[in-house]
Amino acid sequence: MLAAPLKRSAFGLRSSAALLKRGKADITIRKTTGDVLVGRGTYGRQSWNGQTATVFGCSGFLGRYVVARLAREGTKVIVPYRGLYEYVRHLRPTGDLGMVVPMEFDLRNPKQIEECVRYSDVVINLIGRNYETKNFSFEKVHIEGARRIAEISHAAGVSRFIHMSNLNARTNADAKSLVTKAFGEQRVRESFPGANIVRSATMYGYEDELLNNIGKNKYCYLTVNKAQRKLRPVCVSDVAHAIGKIRDDEDTVGLTYELFNPKQYTQKDIIDLVQFFIHENVWRVNVPSSLLRLAAKAVDVLPYHYTSHHEVDLMLADEFPSGDPAVQTFADLGIQPHTLELAALQYIRHYRPPQHEEDPMEPRGYKAFRKPPVPVNNKDIVA
Repeated sequence: MLAAPLKRSAFGLRSSAALLKRGKADITIRKTTGDVLVGRGTYGRQSWNGQTATVFGCSGFLGRYVVARLAREGTKVIVPYRGLYEYVRHLRPTGDLGMVVPMEFDLRNPKQIEECVRYSDVVINLIGRNYETKNFSFEKVHIEGARRIAEISHAAGVSRFIHMSNLNARTNADAKSLVTKAFGEQRVRESFPGANIVRSATMYGYEDELLNNIGKNKYCYLTVNKAQRKLRPVCVSDVAHAIGKIRDDEDTVGLTYELFNPKQYTQKDIIDLVQFFIHENVWRVNVPSSLLRLAAKAVDVLPYHYTSHHEVDLMLADEFPSGDPAVQTFADLGIQPHTLELAALQYIRHYRPPQHEEDPMEPRGYKAFRKPPVPVNNKDIVA
């Protein structure tokens, strides 16, 4: 007697599952290749949205946020890594079982790169560095490496290619890393028509080198130019969100994005903000840039990385958007970036003295550090 109701209920479940699979939101059509990607299962982490993405540079600061966002949406993510497997092991729990796949590769080995992108419809290149080593110069990483990944991805039939650059990437920049990033953008566009270029300002977050460096070195924080460097810091989760939206929207093919804070800060403003939040003074030591660069060159010959004269050059580079009207921003993606004054404390709270550990997240007076947005026609914006 119970057999018929059980059969009907089972049939009803199968019909519901079939209807879910045929939803309009389950279908993605790639504009460049015409590929039709059909999702399977319900939405979210425990499903597959039909898309496979390869994220080069996944073990870096931004990479873990991009991988986590993609995997949470049901994307199968290939995470190429160089060195030890432990560098990417923490990424596997960000997705469901089997949805985050580590693959060993070498940037100089085209065959390994082809294996990493063979089944992907999206490739995201986040590889970049601020200093050179004996095996990897800026040219080999930012120019040759980017070109090689873009060429192989295009030959493999990849639909979308997103390349990460820097807000200050210009061929006439003073820092060598920024110059090579600008030439790398040109090589990517030549090798992969329709590629997206994303230029980000300095990012802050839990593992950043901006807020955490100030808190960690609060008893002796080295600055140059009296900490007057101009910055447009953005939250790393906002940048990852922007990359995810660029991937999802087929109308963004071939566009360039500059992601920066609408407010302009000096390095001193950020130092003052950090010491206000952690209830301790940050002892700034201003060093002449020429002297610090000379010392960094001497340290740069050591077998392990401590600092580099290239990083000193970056300490002198002010951050400005290009001012190109064709370049898109957060606003074009419908993203409201986090406010630094409201978001900073969660990343540096552990540098507070014990007696202030339980203080509220929004102490009185923090609004005094709010900076007004910079007008679009700011005279400091350079092309």
